[in-house]
Amino acid sequence: MFNSTGHYRDGIFIFVDVEMPVYGIKGEKNYLVDAAFTFLAPRLLEDLEKINFIPDYLLLTHSHYDHIGAAPVLKKKFPSMKIVASEKTAEVLKKPKAIELIKSLEREAEEVFGASHTYDFEPFEVDIVVKEGHKIDEFEVLETPGHTKCSVSFIFPDKKIIFVGDAAGVEEKGYIRPQFLSSYSAYYSSLKKILKYSSYSLAMGHGGIFEENETEGFLLRALRRTEEFKEEIKELYLKEKNENEVAEIIFKKEYEGLGLKQPREAYLINLNAMIKAVVRELNL
Repeated sequence: MFNSTGHYRDGIFIFVDVEMPVYGIKGEKNYLVDAAFTFLAPRLLEDLEKINFIPDYLLLTHSHYDHIGAAPVLKKKFPSMKIVASEKTAEVLKKPKAIELIKSLEREAEEVFGASHTYDFEPFEVDIVVKEGHKIDEFEVLETPGHTKCSVSFIFPDKKIIFVGDAAGVEEKGYIRPQFLSSYSAYYSSLKKILKYSSYSLAMGHGGIFEENETEGFLLRALRRTEEFKEEIKELYLKEKNENEVAEIIFKKEYEGLGLKQPREAYLINLNAMIKAVVRELNL
């Protein structure tokens, strides 16, 4: 796995931090994929300036705070840049409660990572709304819901790479953490859709890029781990009959046991959403 910042290949870059990457693609036009935390904006702007990277597009895989944080800063710096996202992402960004949650999670992330901020997160608008099958300049759109209802992936066929955000989960310390926050079945189906691009490099929302010869193996492991996690939640719920008890058991095993460096509130929001998805879809 390519897990360092800098140039990957063929004009593809990882900016800022490999665990919170902002991807850059130089082609006939310049593209950024996702925008990390707001407090990482100064570092991102420094990285862009070093290689004179002026983005034409910012492609957002979904609406979560750790993927859109620096978007308003980028839009002010590069006003001609077009922000691209799904219709559901555009809708989320218009909700005052969603904006307040993003700001709250940003503040917690700053504390967890010991960061200070130069900019505050501000609402922004999506310039181009996309859906399955759209082709714009050098990229194509694949709808990959399940992590969120608004998740999309971006494919660059000429460069043989697909950017999936968190639609394929997160691998940390060799451990795959599924991320089916909105729907287990949709998430599983999206993994299978992404698997059709197993000959491509796979750019993850966190951790870096799987090389072309690694993508298929990872995605097959991700599918198995997703099934296993669903069964783990099911068995715990049938035993405990209480979603909060299930969350507590998994929290101690995974978050505390593995020493995950993620804001606690964000982790628990995600975990509880996955438990609810399994309970709902299996009619437990």
